Amino acid sequence: MKKIILTILFSILISNYSYAVVSTSAPASSSTLNSISGSLSYSALNPSNVINNSNNITSNLISTTDLKKDIKETASKLDLKVDDEAVEILSSVSSDASSQELGEVLDKMDSNLSEDEFDDDYVMTKDQDTIMYDSGWFNLERVETGSNGLTYNKPGTSDVFADAVHQARGKVYVNFNKKEISADMFTKITLKGASQVNHEWNSGTAGITSIPVVADTVRGLKTDGTTAHDEFVGIQSSMQIDADTLAPQYDGGFTKQQLMDWYNHDTNNGDEEKRLFFYGKFTTVDSSGTTGLGSIIIEGAHDANADATDAGTTTYIGTIERLEGSGTIVGKAMN
Repeated sequence: MKKIILTILFSILISNYSYAVVSTSAPASSSTLNSISGSLSYSALNPSNVINNSNNITSNLISTTDLKKDIKETASKLDLKVDDEAVEILSSVSSDASSQELGEVLDKMDSNLSEDEFDDDYVMTKDQDTIMYDSGWFNLERVETGSNGLTYNKPGTSDVFADAVHQARGKVYVNFNKKEISADMFTKITLKGASQVNHEWNSGTAGITSIPVVADTVRGLKTDGTTAHDEFVGIQSSMQIDADTLAPQYDGGFTKQQLMDWYNHDTNNGDEEKRLFFYGKFTTVDSSGTTGLGSIIIEGAHDANADATDAGTTTYIGTIERLEGSGTIVGKAMN
């Protein structure tokens, strides 16, 4: 896998009953996964509730009392490593953290998936050992300061996104028996002066090596509803590194000017393609493993000149508009 992987911070904490059916230092068996599934909620979260509460996720998402101990026990039972750095970051989060604060926490975490374990065309096994986390549709809102701490074009100025409801949805699949993870992603975005466009794609499959599992994904969204690689190096949480630096492109790949044109929405430019940059992240955060938080970020620029000189880059970055949103997720065992 390269960078088409939905990354997931997944700290599944098993009940005493689950521990009873696991053999130490052995891959998780079907009965183990059934026990994990049995400890999760079987009722999907009401999508309308996700939308209505997407900016008020402040109630008891994280319980830190026994977090480190539970994660280490879970990793041992499932024959996985422990990502100590991710555990430290998680254990520092208070249960009343705001949606913005949780986004900032997620931004600090690095992916620990096995990204090259599967070919790009590999299809994940979805069976009775698979747990699905469906966020339902949730709203994306314009922000001036992103969860990454960077500044974006003020929400009062809208040249990329229409004054409309923008939404996203993620379905994350985790198979502990095969140690695989994948996701289906969905967006409903309306550009200024245009009709709503829907996007749908699969992230690809990655291998699980550690708990908490940390992962994130990127994608380029086209105006015709299709998607493509974003073409920035690695997995970036934004099109910009700072106010003067655009995220780097691959050597020998598309040029900086081409990427600027891809994501430019100013029709006076002539080379604009009106693509959108997509970034997503997910985490389960409560002690039972039933509740998760997912965040989606979408960006686009609006620059009449859009030239790749140093001065032109700074001007271009100043026009980037950013949508962010969060939603709660409930785990559900697949049939």
